[in-house]
Amino acid sequence: MARTRYLQRVAASILASAGAFAVVLAPPGSALAQNSKQEYPIPRTPAEDLTAIERIFVPPKPPPLTAFPELRERWKDTPAFLRDSRVSFEARSYFRDYVSSSPASSTMEQAWASGGSVSAETGKLFDLVTLGAVLYTSFPVIAPPQYGNTGLLLPDQQGFAVFGQLYGQAHLFDDHRITVGRYLYNTPFLGPHDNRMAPQTFSGYSVDGTLGGDGTLSGGPSFRYGGGFIDAIKPRDAITFQSMASAAGVPTSNAGVGVLGGLLSWGPARVGAINYYSQDLLNIFYAEGKIGHDFGRGFTALAAAQIATQNSTGQSQLNGGTPFATSEFGAKVDLGYGNGILTLGYSVTGPGLGILTPWSASPFYTSALIQNFQRAGEQAVMVGVSHSLIGLGLPAAVSTHFYNGWTSAAAAGAPLAESEWDVHVDWRPDRDRLQGLWFRVQYGRFTIWQGGSVTNGEELRVVLNYKLNLY
Repeated sequence: MARTRYLQRVAASILASAGAFAVVLAPPGSALAQNSKQEYPIPRTPAEDLTAIERIFVPPKPPPLTAFPELRERWKDTPAFLRDSRVSFEARSYFRDYVSSSPASSTMEQAWASGGSVSAETGKLFDLVTLGAVLYTSFPVIAPPQYGNTGLLLPDQQGFAVFGQLYGQAHLFDDHRITVGRYLYNTPFLGPHDNRMAPQTFSGYSVDGTLGGDGTLSGGPSFRYGGGFIDAIKPRDAITFQSMASAAGVPTSNAGVGVLGGLLSWGPARVGAINYYSQDLLNIFYAEGKIGHDFGRGFTALAAAQIATQNSTGQSQLNGGTPFATSEFGAKVDLGYGNGILTLGYSVTGPGLGILTPWSASPFYTSALIQNFQRAGEQAVMVGVSHSLIGLGLPAAVSTHFYNGWTSAAAAGAPLAESEWDVHVDWRPDRDRLQGLWFRVQYGRFTIWQGGSVTNGEELRVVLNYKLNLY
């Protein structure tokens, strides 16, 4: 009976997506709004498989200019503040269904939400300052109150609207800038975690820029740096900002997070590191390296490794005053042929404590759709296969991944083993008015064996995104 009800919900989600498809294909003037940064597309080659360190401090690229291009020509002689401004509408419709059961309890989360974001950024004022704002919205379409906490809406299944970004930027030369206010940062342990309706955004200030060439062998090495202080975070399903300490589980503290890091690129190689420090809470150091090679005749390869160390600071308020330390190491290999990729990954976590991710999603290669596989002492392996169907004339890609993890560390409780299967399907046409459309279906199923009991769960996500830059 439970399986029948689940399949009924799956069918409902497909019908929901069909209805949303009709909405986003409306004329440009009536397009709804929301961002398509629903994690990242399935890569077509290892070179497109960006690691967490490669996305450091890089804001999302604006959508392609697909509506009213004549305005650019008409206003080309106006001041840069108006001429170089940008206005975007981005739409998202999202159905999420999650169920899990164990001998002791069961959990169900379900909602279908639609909403959007409206983004606006000015051109440079006095050839120095730009201003920007992003309004995020999410409204319930189907949201049973007893199945809340989906992350798509407020915890009680109510809709919301919030200015997640309100910022000013001073552009120093061409490749350096200062950002102040509410903004979206994309770093390994402080990032958008954008796999629901709205991303996490942050309040603070930062400096970032690029030094050197363009990162290619011909252009020489390039170094991208960034640093700043972040004092507040807006979670994905909230309308208010809270202190970074509160988001980490210490509501009595107002501690913020100091961040400093950089990325060196040269040809096919990337290496970078970043540190996060919060007084009396937590210090995180993360480093990652990657190198790729094209062997010709369609054969390509990528190898990457990552390490994170975490430890308490000062009064260790995260652990009731008891100092702690842990770490995790991960490695992966992508082997590509044509439009297909075989991925192999491994990770191991320190035995004293699992990895903490209070301000981001997990950046590790063995993190799956549902489970993170980073409990204390846990080792995990991952095998994945993905393939782009562009060679068949279809703007689609499919992938499937299998994860398996195990640990007997005392800090993880009784000896544990867990596994998960994930399947992803992307459809992203790139012609005419369909540019900016992204339809995604994701399904995962996991099993956890621990202490003589078994927990099973599964999750379905059906997401439709459409992004349109009006000016």
